[in-house]
Amino acid sequence: MSTTYAPTDAVRCSRWAREAGLQPIGTAGSYRGFLLVETPLPWPRDVGEIGSLAAIGSRPGWRLQALVPASLDAPAAQRRVILHRRADGDDWFAGYSRISAEHGASLPDAVSSLAGASGSEPDIDLLVCTHGRRDVCCGSLGTDLALQLAARDATAGVRFWRTSHTGGHRFAATFMVLPQGTGWAFAGVELVDQVLARSVPFAQIADHYRGCAGLAGPQVQVMEREALIRENWELLDTRRRGFATGETTSDGGRVYRLEADSSAWEAVIRPGRTMPTPDCMKPLSEAKKSETEWNVSDFRSVS
Repeated sequence: MSTTYAPTDAVRCSRWAREAGLQPIGTAGSYRGFLLVETPLPWPRDVGEIGSLAAIGSRPGWRLQALVPASLDAPAAQRRVILHRRADGDDWFAGYSRISAEHGASLPDAVSSLAGASGSEPDIDLLVCTHGRRDVCCGSLGTDLALQLAARDATAGVRFWRTSHTGGHRFAATFMVLPQGTGWAFAGVELVDQVLARSVPFAQIADHYRGCAGLAGPQVQVMEREALIRENWELLDTRRRGFATGETTSDGGRVYRLEADSSAWEAVIRPGRTMPTPDCMKPLSEAKKSETEWNVSDFRSVS
């Protein structure tokens, strides 16, 4: 049963999002890379304000994520920095390339070295947002999920991390899978297991999908989810790209095309609800941002 909120009522953003039936799809963001840096707690609201991370400088298209160090006793020089990136100039996406190193004496030098390195490591990084200074729901629901995962036996080839803000706090608990680039909402241990093992049809958990950060924008992410519902998990293993075709409909819809290695689809994408994105434990009336949901129609295979 949903709750009716007055404009002045403080809301827990994740509970409100569930009750409002918010659609997570299209909220994963779009990035050419993710720079993950082991950084001890506590973190401020914006981890870019941490001196060591500010010294790295901004990189176009990269998202900076702090990680709770795997070993709290390790000296700073032995903490890890991990880069997931896609090839420059390539608009096709089949996953990021992963490469890592120790901080060493200079974190900026370590990052520059990774940026110029080649090759790719096979490890999977699963990031659970636990950034309580940024959002209460991530701090509680995300931390609960991360602790449950940490208490279990290790999963071969997968590294579980507590990470800083990944966006979409109203969908807590959230996690990302890299180098796959997929984001997930309203998560529990069961969903993590289903995503990693692909143990259920994608359609069964499609409502938890935020999208793939390697694709260009929310409309293309919405298109990809529709294709995944039909094609199942294997689509994530193929090269794919999406774009607006330039065609429009009389009611303002735009035609988008999603291409994969041996398949292609088109659909009409229209804006749906525009909903507030409230800060946790503050009234909806104080929300400084909003986000538009996107609806798909006329989804079809094309040659």
